[in-house]
Amino acid sequence: MKTLPRTIDALRGLRAASWVRESTAGQYDNFGPDAQREQVARAMERYGLAASGVEWTVAHSGWRIAAHPAWADMLAQAGVTFDVLVVGYASRFARSLEAHVDARRAFHAAGAAVLFADERILSSDEDAWDAWAREVVEAESYSRRLSRRVREGYAAKRRRLGTPGGNRPPFGFRREGRPPVMAVDEERMAVVRQAYELSASGMLDREVAARVGLKLMHVREVLTNPVYRGRLHRGEPAATGAAVDPGLWDAVQLVRGRFKRRHPGYPVNRREYALAGLLFCAACGRRLTGHGGRYRHVDPCEAFLAARPEGPPPSFPSVRVNGHSYPAETYDGVVPRVLARIASGARVKASVAGLLEERAEAPDTLALSRIAQGRDLALARYVRDRDPQALESAMARLDEEEAEARVLVRPTDPRATLAYLADLPRLWGDTPPERRRNLAEAMFDRIEVLGSREAIVHPTPEATAHGWRDLWGKAVLTSDDRGRYGRGERI
Repeated sequence: MKTLPRTIDALRGLRAASWVRESTAGQYDNFGPDAQREQVARAMERYGLAASGVEWTVAHSGWRIAAHPAWADMLAQAGVTFDVLVVGYASRFARSLEAHVDARRAFHAAGAAVLFADERILSSDEDAWDAWAREVVEAESYSRRLSRRVREGYAAKRRRLGTPGGNRPPFGFRREGRPPVMAVDEERMAVVRQAYELSASGMLDREVAARVGLKLMHVREVLTNPVYRGRLHRGEPAATGAAVDPGLWDAVQLVRGRFKRRHPGYPVNRREYALAGLLFCAACGRRLTGHGGRYRHVDPCEAFLAARPEGPPPSFPSVRVNGHSYPAETYDGVVPRVLARIASGARVKASVAGLLEERAEAPDTLALSRIAQGRDLALARYVRDRDPQALESAMARLDEEEAEARVLVRPTDPRATLAYLADLPRLWGDTPPERRRNLAEAMFDRIEVLGSREAIVHPTPEATAHGWRDLWGKAVLTSDDRGRYGRGERI
């Protein structure tokens, strides 16, 4: 057990490390760290501390600093690589009283101490305990007072102006006037309404994002923000009114809620699943989710459970197979077998018929289905609102989209098609597992599985344009009784 320095005068010769923190990356980049480093340097020179060369620089909220990896690393090195941690100000160490107390206890147990340079307070100085306690309490107290003032200001702004807080207005709106209030940006709002109509038709968020040209995270923000139906997040009416029909907004929440499974917090270990968002139960249509190295069917249907293999896996004879989930490798293994079959078919066809024939592609059936549903929604709105202009505008827009969807895809070059198809297995094998998801989304529209017995593979329109359907149609892979997809392909 190391002897703790009891006063500041006893610090001479001890090894010192430094801790520099700002609340956000913007604050860290623009101001703050230099002043803290000056305080640390002056304190080390004043008290004769020996620089250990160890420094932690963090841009993170002081409220939640104890969850940051640098915090755990700093506690682990206390008493090992340094004896005193020098901090510019108490508030720069943490804004949480609990974090201060826990760190003080852990430091002293390791034979180390914390020095607040500006206040000249040493955590192991018992005579300075009252001053230390006041500083750490004030660090959290100030943050709490500031949070209350900010909340009160935003609440007054919502009541008086009917606009949400923050500097960036939601997509489809802009700020104008003094004081600035939200106004509808009609050009961008047309994109928002299109996203709602696509989502209400049953399209996935990623499909909506690809269609309207926005990022997936932005589409999800748009589709869940109540400001578009005329309400703020706290329930107050928005000054802009309903930019999207409230009935359409409710329909989108209902459609998206069928497969929504949100849980509090964030996973500690994130894994990228190659078929995330592409796997569906062939019986009930529910999406399978990747979790814990497995693809899971939440609330599995009877048909999915009945398709589980008989008996335990040969590798683990004592394991019971419940049929709710399967290892990720079980379904990921479908992909290389599909690609090998496609490549083999392309070579055979090329050897018999010379090269793949040039042909025109069928219309975008997915877009036509969505447009048909859009017409039904437009008619339903007309029955409710009796607005002929809105109906005419919606139908004209859908007519344009339908004409575009019916345009045939130009034929692909046969030689390029053959090279593309023959190279698919190598491309998949050379792609790192954590980056295969984008490749899978480019090749597969969806994969329907029934337990471990069969997998029905639907290629994307882009893959179809490169000859997949000509070579195999709608691919169906069957498996053996252990769930291994092998040579049981059938058309």
